[in-house]
Amino acid sequence: METTTGYSRMKPLERGVASVGLVLAGVAIAVTGVSYIANSPFPVRALVWLIGVAFVAVGLLTIVWPATLRRTGEAPRGGLRTFFLASIPLAFIVSSQVCGIGLQACNVTCHLTNAVLIVLAIIAAVLLARGWSVGWLLIPVVIIALIPHCVCLAPINTLWHSFLCGAAPTCEMIPLTITLFAVAGMRGSLPRSNAFLIVLLFVVMVFIIVGGLLWGFPWRGCVGHPGVAA
Repeated sequence: METTTGYSRMKPLERGVASVGLVLAGVAIAVTGVSYIANSPFPVRALVWLIGVAFVAVGLLTIVWPATLRRTGEAPRGGLRTFFLASIPLAFIVSSQVCGIGLQACNVTCHLTNAVLIVLAIIAAVLLARGWSVGWLLIPVVIIALIPHCVCLAPINTLWHSFLCGAAPTCEMIPLTITLFAVAGMRGSLPRSNAFLIVLLFVVMVFIIVGGLLWGFPWRGCVGHPGVAA
């Protein structure tokens, strides 16, 4: 993977929206991690603590990371550039499989949220590839991704359901974070560091999906909606 010798600055709107979005996503991930730690069965307590701490750690990273968005670096090209562009739509496509492989979802809101975010992510990748600003497009992406819509009664959502709003933004927190890291990387803000964090977040998403399908851990499907046992 290579980078160019030139510089690519984030546009003001991109920087502002990405910074706010990362902070909000970090808080959401932290809330979800704490919920998971507090509400998991004892046989898997040790693993739950590790996963919960990982979520919180990623959340803290997203809160700290906006400071780096003010810096400029080498604009990516080659494999690194392709990686950033592909990771944006791929993140939302992968996250849409949390409820099960295919086009399953908890409810109509989840279906619509997944579909809209995938379309917006594809548009964002195309605009970035052409060198255009995506600041205006990030606004609806951040808002839609963080609107609580997940009604699964899994332990990971307990705090959201019991004390906040009865639904959670769980499914879209990680792909949103990946998208904002990718935009920062495409604009030359520590591209290799952002690429590493994106890979880490993809690993977490795949683990959640595969673990849920094969072992019912850490995510046991959409508990609480038809066809899934509690």
